[in-house]
Parts: sequence; C-alpha cells; structure tokens
Amino acid sequence: YGKVAKDTYGQVYDLWVEQYENTVEDSTFLKTTRIFQNHILPAFGNYRIANIDTAICQKHVNQWAKKLERFRMVKNYASLVMKHALKHGIIDKNPFELVEMPVIKKKINLDDEDEEFENFYTREQLLEFLSCLEADKNLKRITLFYLLAFSGMRKGEAFALRWSDINWEANEIRINKAVKRGKEGLYKEKKKNGDPRTIKIDE
Repeated sequence: YGKVAKDTYGQVYDLWVEQYENTVEDSTFLKTTRIFQNHILPAFGNYRIANIDTAICQKHVNQWAKKLERFRMVKNYASLVMKHALKHGIIDKNPFELVEMPVIKKKINLDDEDEEFENFYTREQLLEFLSCLEADKNLKRITLFYLLAFSGMRKGEAFALRWSDINWEANEIRINKAVKRGKEGLYKEKKKNGDPRTIKIDE
C-alpha cells in the first residue's frame, strides 16, 4: 500500500471496501456498505487500528446485541476489515477473534406466552389487511399484495414479472428473475440461487 493512509479503522475500511466491491454483486455491496455506514464506522471509524483490542470490540458487540437482531452479522463484517489489516501487516492479530458473543434472552410477556414473535400475518390478520386494500380500490396495489400473499414469491420476484411469465390457461406463473437494488438503482437479474420455478395460482 506504500504511503496510503492506513492509521485508523476508517482508512483501512476504505482500502478493504475497494477490493471487496470487485468480489460481490452490486446488491450485496450496497447492503454491506449500508451496514458499515449505519453501525460499524460510527463505532470504530476513528479508532487508531493498532489500538483496537478485544475489550473495545467486546464493548461494541455488546451494544449492537442490545439493539440489532442480526448483531452477529455486523460483528463478522467489522472483523473483515481487521482481517484485511492483518493480511497486509498493519496489525499482528485480529482482536475480534476473542470476542464472546452475547446470548440474547427473549423477553416473554407472561400474559401472552403462546404468542409467536414471527414476521408474518395470521390468516385473520391477512384477511383484514386484504379487505382494507380492497376498500382503497387501488388495483395495482391490490394485485401485488394478493400475488405475494397467495403465491409465496418474494417482492423482488414479483417486481420482475412480465406478462409472458403468466400461463393463463394453466393458471401458472414462471419465476426466473428478480429485481435487485444496486449502486445505480434497481436492476433485473436472472435468478442464480436455484433453478427457475413454476407455481400454481388460483383463478
């Protein structure tokens, strides 16, 4: 790296992220940089990287654990910059390796012990939501949410559909691409994870 500034965590991040961009899709790169901008750089950016020890890492991991559901992922990303510094001889060990991951105990309301804290609607909630949609009388909105509710497809898959993907006679929809978000905005991409699939849909 010659005389490139690499004194602080933020400066090493700038070096790391330039290489990282060449190894992942635009959508992944955008998500990763948002995690750094929102959570990691505000915590670590101004530290001299040589002064970051396990105690400092532990403190910030504990703070993330209190407010972020996916704090383990944030910790893993933060550690990548330290691994980069280690690889290039800027530091001689990665302090994240000795961090102990907090165990988050779920708080349970004793009055609602059977309630599941999952990110989905019950049948009754879904029917209520769809009835409110129909009252709104916005046909595009109604169509999109009915499609998501009764097909199980992801929103990116729904946004990428074309009329030619629908078989009206057989009541089938073929899913072979998805809309993703990259640095330049939204873009459409053929599905890489798994083969294209065809789903049955009601009339």
